[in-house]
Amino acid sequence: MAIRIMGKAGLVAAWLIWLMVMPAQAGTLAEVMRHGDIRCGVFPDDPGRSAIDENGVWHGFYVDFCRATAAALFGDPGRVQFVEVDASSRFTTLQQKRSDVVMYNSTWSMGREDRYQVAFPAIYLFDGQGLMVRKGAGIKTLADLDGKTVCVAENTTSHHNLLTLLERDQIHARVLFSNGDSFFRGHCDAYTDDRINLAVSRAHRADNPEHYLVLPGLLSREPIGPMVRNDDARWQRVIRAVIHALILADEKGITQGGVERAARQSKDEEVRNLLGVKGDLGERLGLPANWAYQAIRSVGNYSEIYQRHFGPGTPVNVPAGLNQPWSRGGLLYGPLFR
Repeated sequence: MAIRIMGKAGLVAAWLIWLMVMPAQAGTLAEVMRHGDIRCGVFPDDPGRSAIDENGVWHGFYVDFCRATAAALFGDPGRVQFVEVDASSRFTTLQQKRSDVVMYNSTWSMGREDRYQVAFPAIYLFDGQGLMVRKGAGIKTLADLDGKTVCVAENTTSHHNLLTLLERDQIHARVLFSNGDSFFRGHCDAYTDDRINLAVSRAHRADNPEHYLVLPGLLSREPIGPMVRNDDARWQRVIRAVIHALILADEKGITQGGVERAARQSKDEEVRNLLGVKGDLGERLGLPANWAYQAIRSVGNYSEIYQRHFGPGTPVNVPAGLNQPWSRGGLLYGPLFR
């Protein structure tokens, strides 16, 4: 049995073919292949999700998805230009073509897709909005915020959800726009955001994380996914395929350290399709045959990424819960790889 794991020479040849045929085509995928790396929008100084260390190296959950995409395209997870974005510029960098994809904690909403002319190819995080308070503050529910001050980031779904809930329940709370720093400085009584974001902020921004509590329960559902412009269906399919490849690898038990063995030994037809041993999925996507193999080898499967940045044993310390494959009781569920 021949295993089609493309070496450096094969990757170079594939890239040269792209360079020859792409000038007649348009779209983000063609542009990415021409300039030889991806421009990936991430939020700076956000340990666990995306942050740069003292040596100038980026780390985080979203960073790993940037690198997985680069590995799938070029066989090299280092072929990424990181573009710093915030709650507002995450949209404009796409519109102005300063980024090719934004890997950020952006909630997928139909209104956003229309308003900003973007697309959410997939969901890589299932979350929900919550509340963080100081222990002993006597705040146990949303209703307890009456007469108090709540911090929330502006231009986010959390901001919109908070205003809607306060109006619905006739809760008279003062809203202060902040990314959480004001809360930890004592300027507001509660801070609301997606629950994983709250855990990240508590772990990395609070002087004494043990003094703060993320209340149980959810105020909303928040499907989080990468964003791309909506003008290139092929690029959308590539981003979607990379995320679902890491999810399928997780479901099938293929790890970063075991992906080579799986490519050589697995008899599972879907695994063989995934890793490029069989079938033509790579060709149909416009990628090398071993695109998923390269992505998994570079960053691991979905759970390896999650546990590395958010899971128990990390400062964030949030169990995966819904963010597990369906076969283990989660919501992660990809298309069939055939």
